[in-house]
Amino acid sequence: MFAKLYSVPVRVVGVLAAVLLCLAAAPPAQAQTCQPYICYVDLGPSPSFICPNSAVYPPAGRRSDPIVNTSVNPGCDVNFWKAAVVQVNVPPECSGVTVWVEYAGAPEGFSVNIGDSETNDGFAGDAGSLPIGQNAELQVLHENLTVYSNATAPPVDTLAVQHLALNDGALKFVVKNQSVSWGNPYAVLATPSLQKLFFLPTDGSGNRTIYVGLNRTISPVNGQNTFRNGCGARHAIMFVQ
Repeated sequence: MFAKLYSVPVRVVGVLAAVLLCLAAAPPAQAQTCQPYICYVDLGPSPSFICPNSAVYPPAGRRSDPIVNTSVNPGCDVNFWKAAVVQVNVPPECSGVTVWVEYAGAPEGFSVNIGDSETNDGFAGDAGSLPIGQNAELQVLHENLTVYSNATAPPVDTLAVQHLALNDGALKFVVKNQSVSWGNPYAVLATPSLQKLFFLPTDGSGNRTIYVGLNRTISPVNGQNTFRNGCGARHAIMFVQ
């Protein structure tokens, strides 16, 4: 039963790898033209990354680890599921990053955490990592999506809450400057005047890094998360745009 649910045809992975390698070998991008550099993440028993562009997806900024059972994910099979975190350095000629997450079965615990900060760890706020004020984050806990503002300490605004149906489903997230959308069902949130969301400036005034946690919260990006884990996210594909 589980083997059938979690299996991925070898030919599919092979085709994907070939596509990504072709993208990696593509000619240099023209000035001010965003190339859709792709990163693929497998979160099964043999986790892997196919992320050809090391400037956009630095090797030191991505890792996979076993999950652990905590109070929020006691039913997750620690022998199958893996967790991952990916740092995305959005090029200045790109407006943001798209993240597709495919689910196998129903998720439990934290399956997605997208944030501005390497110390985002769910439920808003931040541990004080620089730059201050770039702490917005989105989380999927069980089947509930929540978006929090970029405040470092309370009060932190809860900007959106939505219950989702994710059993064997998929979610698409698009993160841009002061904007995030997700679906299906499609929803979009933007704070261009209040400046409460993700910060991807176009004038060189701040960093353009987004972190993606899968089956875990983001922090710590350089180590295994043993605090807030989850399962259900089986594959992820992200690309800048």
